[in-house]
Amino acid sequence: MSTADVRREVVGEGLLHLPDAPAGLIEKRPSLRTVLKFFGPGAIIASLTIGSGESILASREGAVFGYAVLWALVAATIAKGAIVYASNRYIVLTGEHPMMRFARALPGPRGWFAALLTVICFLSFPGWASGVARALGDYLSLLGAGSALPWAIGLLLLAATVSWIGGYAMLERAQVAIAGFMVVLVMVAVFVAQPDWLGVAGGLVPGSLEYEPFVFDKYPEIAEISVYVELAVFLGGIGGGMYDYIGYTGMLREKRWGMLGHAEIDALDDRLASNDAHAVHPIATTDDDRVNAKGWSRAPLIDLMAAFVALLVIGAAFVINGATILGADQLVPAEDKVLSYQSEFLGVISPVFEYFYIVAILMVLFGTIYAVWETYTWTAYESLSALSQRVRRAGQRRMRPVVYGWTMVGAIAMLLTGADFVQLITPASIVGGIIACGIYGAGLIYIDRINVPAPFRMSGLLTTLVAIGSVFLFFAGSIALLDYFGALG
Repeated sequence: MSTADVRREVVGEGLLHLPDAPAGLIEKRPSLRTVLKFFGPGAIIASLTIGSGESILASREGAVFGYAVLWALVAATIAKGAIVYASNRYIVLTGEHPMMRFARALPGPRGWFAALLTVICFLSFPGWASGVARALGDYLSLLGAGSALPWAIGLLLLAATVSWIGGYAMLERAQVAIAGFMVVLVMVAVFVAQPDWLGVAGGLVPGSLEYEPFVFDKYPEIAEISVYVELAVFLGGIGGGMYDYIGYTGMLREKRWGMLGHAEIDALDDRLASNDAHAVHPIATTDDDRVNAKGWSRAPLIDLMAAFVALLVIGAAFVINGATILGADQLVPAEDKVLSYQSEFLGVISPVFEYFYIVAILMVLFGTIYAVWETYTWTAYESLSALSQRVRRAGQRRMRPVVYGWTMVGAIAMLLTGADFVQLITPASIVGGIIACGIYGAGLIYIDRINVPAPFRMSGLLTTLVAIGSVFLFFAGSIALLDYFGALG
């Protein structure tokens, strides 16, 4: 029987075979062309976080902690990257989103694990949407464009409308080009500013963190924030959180990689949903299937590595510039000036680039506000479809009114409180950006051992990274959350 004949198995019967992986993925060393071909959804996650996690938080932490915070940036990037890759690898090899298996396989009441993550994500949506809108509104106000609050609300409404009707493609291409040029300039600024390279190297070694002395004198409101909370907000914002990652994994459906490209994927969804909760997925493990599994595992790895390596490099550049340039001038992105001081990064190259920064940061932040709507819709769909067959069969697009309405109303309500960027994002960053990642990672390890055929399970290295990363993120977030509510004294 030929390979083509084997691939024609009836979904409701017998074992499933992975579609043939492209030759470029099976090669020992994938070419640059292959890398570029399989870098897609990761770019969306990168665009979501560059405006807030890197541009604002990384430069802020560099200013208040100096180079000493670099180790935390590296640790968070590796921990989150391992968890996201494990999640994306699972859906590519099985055709099933991890949230669907969480709702069935985890010990305890049916669906509790997926429901917990769903609640955390929904509660996080308005916090991040309002925070980014507030940051951009404040910046426009400082530029003399008017009051910050109307701008913040107006930008939320505009981004949601453009996302709903489409038509952002041309602007998106311009945004990518301008944002890319800004990032290049920020990295050039690292060398122009001549940082203390020994200090940079020392910052990569894990150690305790303390605020720079000037913070206590010039920014007493920041000094009152626990170091644990300040660090946790940074860790939660770097690279995104589970409110982004669940949707990121779901977006791979549109790429049709691996089992997601099965000719009978709709029937496959129904079959996997009806399987016994603790049954091993009915995936064939022939030699051909193992070769295809190895190849298809590279697709999400390429996408993930491209996005997270870029975020790590960009984040490190903003931290170093924050310590070298802003720290030296005793300036901290805070309150209504979370985007103002970073123009100095480009000014060290040439004063003319400070004007370019205005255009670049406006486009980057608007792109972030725009991207949340589609990403959060995917997150909501994958979360709720794991708990409701009705939602699953209705499809992702039917979730848009729920997500847009909930996020918009919640974000506007939070903006009306008058809270600044950091205050708005803190709960979502700690709970959704750190603790939920640790919870999700633990769930991935469990279903990998219970539901995935032995030859296709995560490697020992990946399992170790996910386990260590999950513990690190969960406990870091839990300590910060207790401190945030004053439970640590």
